[in-house]
Amino acid sequence: MAVSSDPVFNKICTKPYPEQAKFFLNAFWKELKDKPEEIWQFWMKIKELDRMQYNALPTQKKPENYTEGHQLDEFWSHKFLESIGKTLSVVEFRKEFQKIDANSDKNMGLIEFLVWQYAFTVEELMKRPQGGATAELIKAQAMLEEVEKRFKAAQDALDKASATAVEAKKTKDTATTAAAEAKKTADVAATAAAEQQAAVAELKSQEDARAAKTKELEAKTEAGGVGGMRAKNELAQHLAEDPLPLRKAKLTAEAAAKKTDKANKDAQAAKEAAQKAKEHADRAAEVAEKDQCNAEAAVKEGEKALAEAEAYLTEVKSQGTGETHGTFWWLDRELKYRKEVFFSDFYLSTEIFSYTLFK
Repeated sequence: MAVSSDPVFNKICTKPYPEQAKFFLNAFWKELKDKPEEIWQFWMKIKELDRMQYNALPTQKKPENYTEGHQLDEFWSHKFLESIGKTLSVVEFRKEFQKIDANSDKNMGLIEFLVWQYAFTVEELMKRPQGGATAELIKAQAMLEEVEKRFKAAQDALDKASATAVEAKKTKDTATTAAAEAKKTADVAATAAAEQQAAVAELKSQEDARAAKTKELEAKTEAGGVGGMRAKNELAQHLAEDPLPLRKAKLTAEAAAKKTDKANKDAQAAKEAAQKAKEHADRAAEVAEKDQCNAEAAVKEGEKALAEAEAYLTEVKSQGTGETHGTFWWLDRELKYRKEVFFSDFYLSTEIFSYTLFK
C-alpha cells in the first residue's frame, strides 16, 4: 500500500481508537452496516492489547496513569492479528504489516487495520463524507458523557459502600470475639469465686477445729496435777504454732482471694472492651447502611441519565442520522456496553455488601 500523506488521515490516526472506528463506520456504513458489532469486538481486543502494551513499558517510559491509546507497535500488532485468528509467521506478518501501516510510522491504528481488514483504501476512506458535528450528535455525546459521569459517581459510591461494609463486618467480628472473651473471663471469675468460697470454708473449718482444741486443752489445765501440767505444756505448744492444715488453709484462702480479685478485674476490663467493640460495630453498621443507601441513590441517578440518553438516541435514529450512522451506532453501543459493565459491577458490589454486612 502506498504511504498516505493525507494530513487529515494522519490526524485521525492519532485519535483514540473509538474515534477512529466511528470515522471508518461513517465512511463505509452502506457497505458494512452488518459489520459494526464485529468492528466493536475488534476495538475491545485492541483496547485489551493496548493496556498490555502500556504495562510492558519500562518504568522510566511509562506514564503514571494509563489512558487508552491510539496505536499498537509492530510486536503488539502481531499479537492482535493472532488474537483474532490471523496467525502469521514473522515474515508473513511483516509483509502484511507494510500493507496495514498506511502512514508508515511502524505502528498500527485501529482505522489502519480496518481499512486493510475490509479491503478498502485510504484514498477511498477520505473521499467519503462524515456529516459533521450536528446539534443532535453534540447533544447525544453530551448525554453519553453525563451517563459516564453518573456511572462513575455511582461506582465510587458503590466502592465506598463495599469498603465500609467490609469494615463493618470486621468490627462486628471483633465485637463477637470480645463478647466471647468477656464471657470466658466472667466464667473464670465465677470459678475463682467458687474456689475462694471453698478455701474460706476450709479455713473456717480449720480455725474452728483449732479453737475447739484450744478450749479442750484449757479445760484440762484446770484439772491440776500431772495431767494438768501436761495439758498446760501442750496448750502452750498448741498456741505457739498453727497446725499444718490451718497454715495450708490460710495460704490457700489468700491465694484464692488474689486469684478472684485478678479474675474480677480481668472480667470487668473484658466486659468494658466488649461494650466498646459493640458500640463501634453498631456505628460501623450504621455508616455502611448509609453508604449503601447513597450508592443506591447514585445508581438511580445513573439509570435515569441512561434512560434519557437511550430515549434520545432512539428518537434521533427514528428521524434519520444522515451521514453519521456510524457515530450514532457507536454511541448507542457504548450506552449498552456501559450498562452491561456497570450493572454487572453493581450487582456484584451489592452481593459483597450483603454478604459482608449481614453474614
